[in-house]
Amino acid sequence: MKNIRLRLQVLSVLFCLASSLTFAQKESDLVPFPTAAEGNRGHFLFGQDVVIVGNNASAEIFNSWLLMTNGYALPKAESVAKKQKAIYLTVENNDTTESYRLTVKKNAIYIQGGRAGVMHGMASLIQLISFSKEHKNRIACVTISDAPAFSYRGVHLDVCRHFFPVDFVKRYIDLLALYKMNTFHWHLTDDQGWRIEIKKYPLLTEVGAWRKGSMIGPYRNQQFDSIPYGGFYTQEQIREVVAYAKARAINVVPEIEMPGHSTAAIASYPWLTCKDTVVDVARGWGGFPDVFCTKDSTFNFLQDVLTEVIDLFPSKYIHIGGDECPKERWKECPVCQNTITTNNLKDEAELQSYFIHRIEAFLNSKGKNLIGWDEILEGGLAPNATVMSWRGIDGGIAAATSGHDAIMTPGSYCYFDHYQGEKNLEPLAFGGYTPIEKVYSYQPVPDTLNSDQRKHILGAQANLWTEYITDQKQIEYMLMPRLLALSEVLWSDSTRRDYKNFEDRLHSNERLLKDLKVNYAKSFMRPLIEVVKSDEMGEVQLKITPKEHQHVAWKWGDASDFKKYKNPIEIERSGLIQVRSISDRDTVMLFRKFDMAPSSGCNVKLLTNTKGAYANPTSTLTDGIVGGYPWSGKQWLGWIGKDAVVELDLGGDFSVDSVQVWHLDEPSSWIHAPASVYLQDDSLHSVPVVLGKSAVNCTTVSTPITASTLKVTMKSIGKNPVGTNGAGENGWLFVSEILVYGHKANKE
Repeated sequence: MKNIRLRLQVLSVLFCLASSLTFAQKESDLVPFPTAAEGNRGHFLFGQDVVIVGNNASAEIFNSWLLMTNGYALPKAESVAKKQKAIYLTVENNDTTESYRLTVKKNAIYIQGGRAGVMHGMASLIQLISFSKEHKNRIACVTISDAPAFSYRGVHLDVCRHFFPVDFVKRYIDLLALYKMNTFHWHLTDDQGWRIEIKKYPLLTEVGAWRKGSMIGPYRNQQFDSIPYGGFYTQEQIREVVAYAKARAINVVPEIEMPGHSTAAIASYPWLTCKDTVVDVARGWGGFPDVFCTKDSTFNFLQDVLTEVIDLFPSKYIHIGGDECPKERWKECPVCQNTITTNNLKDEAELQSYFIHRIEAFLNSKGKNLIGWDEILEGGLAPNATVMSWRGIDGGIAAATSGHDAIMTPGSYCYFDHYQGEKNLEPLAFGGYTPIEKVYSYQPVPDTLNSDQRKHILGAQANLWTEYITDQKQIEYMLMPRLLALSEVLWSDSTRRDYKNFEDRLHSNERLLKDLKVNYAKSFMRPLIEVVKSDEMGEVQLKITPKEHQHVAWKWGDASDFKKYKNPIEIERSGLIQVRSISDRDTVMLFRKFDMAPSSGCNVKLLTNTKGAYANPTSTLTDGIVGGYPWSGKQWLGWIGKDAVVELDLGGDFSVDSVQVWHLDEPSSWIHAPASVYLQDDSLHSVPVVLGKSAVNCTTVSTPITASTLKVTMKSIGKNPVGTNGAGENGWLFVSEILVYGHKANKE
């Protein structure tokens, strides 16, 4: 009997320990991952009987979040009885400090730090409250000490292509604050709309805030509706949003585009451009030739505008754009050419630098610092400017090595208007492919920088352009959950990052996203499907890696039944394979179309290097899958400003009958078909490229060659042609698949 009692006591202790550990594990589900967290025994039972003690402003924000997630607010109290459960919010003197300390005890929760730190501590507590619902509202006792890795953690929103009302902008800011971002970059002017009231120039909103229609569907279709579209924020509304963000420890950085992307302003006041050209507010996407002229009256206008902007935004930064400025009008303009001569400038690139320098001098005189996209490096960087590096990381490196601050926002990692999953399962997007795991893999500080230069990398930012985002639900879909990945990149210690661990914590955070009624993307739940090499040339294997608790089956072509997936699937011929994944959260059908050739699966060597996000595995070129449009996923390799030259290993003497090269033509995105394709050398077996009707095209070279290795050259057009976006800049050449038809040569 004594032994039975002893066993029961031991089991009881073990059960209590197990329960305590279960709850204690939940503090490690926080996103972003905290600097230090120590679990303690016991739990805090959260409910409507809890009161809030301390800073009233913080308490009001906490209650606003609690209303969104739980549907109720907590009462505030000056003091509490001995057994009363309470949350204590203590804002310390240092208002700029972002570090915080969160302590959960059995009857009390303490959050301490500067104003910003207390905000971040409350964001962590909101997550813990959401997690606790799985455990009858019990929050594990824990002590968390936390601080960010980077001082600048930003998210951008374009309200020019599509406009979003104040209430949604506030919700957007709340989502940023709940995941500890501290900067909201508000893109307020562009070709397609001027969205900020300027009292001295009322036509900017009377005319410039409205367009006569909008582009619909993919850019390549060039289709438009005729529905008037627009909107703007009054100065009173701007102040309201800025105050709302400040209360949540978020700085608002306004962007007023110049000298390009200025069609809406020019439509309002035609004298701002070189020829006093009368234009409409742009209906389509892309760049437009009419830009701000470099005459004094333009600078007076911009100084007047910026004076009112500065009065509205306490931010030390003002973003002036500076990107994608066509220079054709400047080349034809006597005033601009005189400015070049008078100031001993070399060309229009230096004229743009002159423009930026003048604007920076004005901003500096008002106590503000200028931020611009990395094009402001061209022609010489303004003395105190901060560079926002979007065309890869080179702009950030150039800024840091010259002693300037930089914010990293490369398109390949930080553009949230890109696709994040299988394009046939996703809403229409700008293009590209930026899945959540890629965002999570980003390292903002380039390895090439030394310790002093690294200090100039302030952080990074997600950009959300809205050409193809028409409503609030789609904004949330494109933002979430990729925001969580970037928040961890910028807040947490990079040495502790692990995507599998993050994905597990993301699963817990789904409850909070559902509590907030966020329309988040579920693309990250889908199984990983990849093509791997087979033992024989002419074959590949399809490998499927299911997520946890997923059941995967597949079938080939028109087969009636699905087979349970067990091992990689051998692909020996052209056709379509269907993959079905079922989990407790989602059921998805995925497809892969294979175009196989005798060369499929062969080894490929690059003789010229690919670039940036499009430096995908060389095996992509012979994996049997032709990349689609838009160019999402890893199915495209990209070269910029140079020929694409590759060498295929055909495994011994091979009689080549023909070669197919699949490439992309999308001039609006600086992507152009090759000028010609040839085999082995410049003079042999060359054919000019004839474009088809679709964006994805095939060029076939038919010729008898016998070779064991085959060199394929796709000639770049070089610079983007006049009349296309980015005219004069290096153009891209995209190649997806190279198929060699023929047979192994007979040996005598």
